[in-house]
Amino acid sequence: MNIQHADRGTSYAVSVGHNRAAEIAADVLDAGGNAVDAGVAASIALTVLHSEQVQLGGVSPILVYLAESQQTYSIEGAGSWPHAVERTHFEEKYRGRIPQGILRTVTPAGPDAWITALEQFGSMSFFELAEPARNLAKEGFPAHQDLVDCTKQFERYYRRYEENTNIWLPNGQPVQLGQTFIQPSLANTLGAMIETDRKAASKKDRIAGLSAVRDIFYKGEIADEMIRHIVKHDGLMTHTDLALHKTPVVPATASPVFGGTAFTCGFWSQGPVLSQSLQILEHFYRENPSEINCSRHHVFLEAIKLAMADREAYYGDPNFVNVPSDHLLSPAYAAERANQIQTDHAFDALPSAGSFSGLEKPKISANRRSTEFSPSLDTSIAVVADKHGNIFASTPSDSSFDGPAVPNLGFVISTRGGQSYVTNDHPACLYPGKRPRVSACPFIIRNREGRFIAGGGPGADLQLQTAVQILMNHFIFDQPLADAVSEPRVFTHSAPGSSEPHLSFAGKIVIEEGIPEPVAVNLEKIGHKITRETSHGINRPSVCIVGSGEGHYEAIGDPRRDSGQKTKINSQQKIS
Repeated sequence: MNIQHADRGTSYAVSVGHNRAAEIAADVLDAGGNAVDAGVAASIALTVLHSEQVQLGGVSPILVYLAESQQTYSIEGAGSWPHAVERTHFEEKYRGRIPQGILRTVTPAGPDAWITALEQFGSMSFFELAEPARNLAKEGFPAHQDLVDCTKQFERYYRRYEENTNIWLPNGQPVQLGQTFIQPSLANTLGAMIETDRKAASKKDRIAGLSAVRDIFYKGEIADEMIRHIVKHDGLMTHTDLALHKTPVVPATASPVFGGTAFTCGFWSQGPVLSQSLQILEHFYRENPSEINCSRHHVFLEAIKLAMADREAYYGDPNFVNVPSDHLLSPAYAAERANQIQTDHAFDALPSAGSFSGLEKPKISANRRSTEFSPSLDTSIAVVADKHGNIFASTPSDSSFDGPAVPNLGFVISTRGGQSYVTNDHPACLYPGKRPRVSACPFIIRNREGRFIAGGGPGADLQLQTAVQILMNHFIFDQPLADAVSEPRVFTHSAPGSSEPHLSFAGKIVIEEGIPEPVAVNLEKIGHKITRETSHGINRPSVCIVGSGEGHYEAIGDPRRDSGQKTKINSQQKIS
């Protein structure tokens, strides 16, 4: 598999899910902005350029590393359930399911996350950073393959709502490759936010401008338009829900890995599965050096299953769930889990979750099968490392086809509620004011030498499996990052999906082309149920990565999906 995008530089590195958004981030850095400014600008641009899978009213989990203080923060850009939601309503009317549509709506988190990031860590104004996105929405851009494929694949979902049809099926048909794709309503929404910021900042200062943008979105005319839309479609969210939304900024969840530290979002996301999996893999290969030549794909799959079992048993919004976080991320517990891996036999369904003193061991949801097609498509990525060593990594998200778009605003309000459960004994059970357990999960790794690797990407639950395999290839098998990204991958589907209807398939794995046939035969021999799929296309997970440290920067894109990489360098060197 060829590397599509990989560059090295000496001043900064940008790796983003669309090349134009990467250019916008680089322009911000060249103008004197920092990594947070550039990352926010790229994230807002992605709501236009990848509006099929990133919504202005969606989620935007963010990690920020500050070089001066050497601190890493999580900006928890996830919405919460309306206070009027009742779990029993879904039990009685929808047989324990959360149907597609307006009832999945949670508070829109992205705008407040970006504003909060700029207030605390940025240096530029909202209007400066959002203007390129507004122009793209107003003037249009050539439709790319992801947009084309999405509108074709999910055409019947768009047609359920006139509002969505008008945006993503222009002229009543799926988007064609290269056609100019224009989003006038979204341009007007961004324009209102930009002008609000410009006026308030000119009267007082940058912070006043940002506060005014927050107010127009969550309390002003944009909020009014959202609530009119919610009422029209018999939804639950109110003005009060919007006005109460606030983005927490907390230390990132940290855990020791490979002599360094992994930083993820908290247990309201699936992010810590990455840390658990890496710890399990690290212990397995440290204690079993003779197994270094056995199927690393098998060992990876078993490690992921062990961590996913804990996700299903314990992960949920910590404001509502007693998560045994210290136990789950301890090296001693990782060793206990690693000892359950057998090199000659695969777990069929998920293994049992771990047990902790003083905590009742939850039951993992049984494998849930369905003939219903379960669309799962969302998330992009913006990763930036600036010349000062600061890092921004974010996975802005939310799809365009599983809820009605607000016609005068040009976006779908977050339907991330589909990543909750109805059953009362599940840690990700829905509850008023509670956040769904979000699949989108950026990461930052600091290795033992102090160099950083940051990234993330699209792929729903599989984005995390992608990241773990890349980091395993790099840290355990000593592959350069670019090679680790292009290496063929495998994925387990034994864990319940994060999104409704939470399907799982015991023992099923998907292998990409490029996995040698003898490896595939051995995986089947020890109990894995193989499905072969292409590595390319809109349904395949991918990644964007930035590496930085000691004045050297690296920006890497995944050959599986188009993206954009930019570096500023004194003398450019192409990675082979």
